[in-house]
Amino acid sequence: MVRNKVGVVPHPGGCRNAATVFTRSRPGADDTETGRAVDAAAACAFAALRAGVSTARRPVAG
Repeated sequence: MVRNKVGVVPHPGGCRNAATVFTRSRPGADDTETGRAVDAAAACAFAALRAGVSTARRPVAG
């Protein structure tokens, strides 16, 4: 099953960012738990965008 969440994160001054979470679960997976996990990931992304924190992976210096 595929479950996605999309939202717009408004910032003071009019700037907006889109936040998306894409997931795929195995057949027979608990949809309630999957939904909770998607909601938690979306909330984390929303909070990071509001705080101005990048959730992208950064290259490791080597």
